Amino acid sequence: MVTPETDNPPPFDQPSPSPPGAELTPDDEMEALMEEYRLEGDVRKATRDHVVYEMARERAKAEVEAKRYAADIAALAACSRNLTSFLNEETAEASYDVADLLPAEGNFTLVAAKKTGKTSTTIELVRAYADGSPFLGRFEITGGPQHVGMWDYEMGDPQLREWLRRAGIRNTDRVHLLPLRGQHLSLRTPATREWAAGWLRDRRVGLWLLDPAHRAMTGFTTQGDPNTAAQEFTETLEQIKREAGVRNIGLPVHTGLSGEHARGASRWGEWPDAIWKLKKDENGRRTLSAEGRDVDLAETTVQRDAETRRLSVSAFDNAGSAYQGPSDVDRLCMWLDAHPDDHPSKRRVAEILNVSQEKAATILETAEDAGRIVVRPGPRRSQRAWLPEHVEAEAEAAQPRQMEL
Repeated sequence: MVTPETDNPPPFDQPSPSPPGAELTPDDEMEALMEEYRLEGDVRKATRDHVVYEMARERAKAEVEAKRYAADIAALAACSRNLTSFLNEETAEASYDVADLLPAEGNFTLVAAKKTGKTSTTIELVRAYADGSPFLGRFEITGGPQHVGMWDYEMGDPQLREWLRRAGIRNTDRVHLLPLRGQHLSLRTPATREWAAGWLRDRRVGLWLLDPAHRAMTGFTTQGDPNTAAQEFTETLEQIKREAGVRNIGLPVHTGLSGEHARGASRWGEWPDAIWKLKKDENGRRTLSAEGRDVDLAETTVQRDAETRRLSVSAFDNAGSAYQGPSDVDRLCMWLDAHPDDHPSKRRVAEILNVSQEKAATILETAEDAGRIVVRPGPRRSQRAWLPEHVEAEAEAAQPRQMEL
């Protein structure tokens, strides 16, 4: 009979197990030492493989980073030149994008207390950019009609729709809306930044408005110094602006308790090229002032027309004196802007402004000399008043459309 021990004999190349308590023979000690060396070799190999893996991983990461920032590096190289070359470069464009208020390719903040008219002023700027008409009836948009990207975080769709409809924007296809009330969008994430740049670029946006700034900063707020968050946020905006080809950025900002300075970070006073300040006194009178790089506008009264609900400032207003209301020329231009299909004669202007025909003739002459209106022949040898942008719009509409191949 075969015993159990003989049923499963030990492999020929391994030593027989020693019974408990038995002393190790020299062969047993050699086998144990060889096993220890084998385990150490496996550890060394695993360590070496891990080091190789980590080196490959870091190299791949560096290549990805290099590709990601290649455009930034190329842009830096393109910007670098000596002063001689820089001064010899011709400036073919205007010094301002909004006359007297915003330098070319500049950014601005609109600083105002709550319920001062910040949103109404912002919508006036949207209309001015989209239609190419003077902002507040006075400040020329030097680049003509442009596309506007309006990111609104405050208003619900019904109210925003009503306010924009009431603004009387003619080129509505140039205004691109992103209503964000109740939505979460953080520009701090790379994917969102890339999406935002594409959104702006695809729509050829010239002016990008984010209203209000503190809501657009979602994801940048920290428990530390608020200036750090504001700096990171504004630098992100600059990066998106460059990648998307945006010309101007506007940030409506709420004031603190004093009503004089932007709430939160002092960085709001350092980043923009121009700071626009909108105020309302105890009598309900609004004023606009601006300061910045080559920008210095003293407090100017902002008038609201009861019929059209439009805002305007007088070309000759002095907020320090008693306000006399918009000038006759301002009133005429505001009326023409609100009625783009109506081009009144001298008699009709007299009725609109409630003045004599002699006074109406003087107003028309003054407005024409200042370049505010264009006087064109009308029916029965009459002379009709047009806004310059209305003349341009009619000329564009009269051009035959090219057939699509």
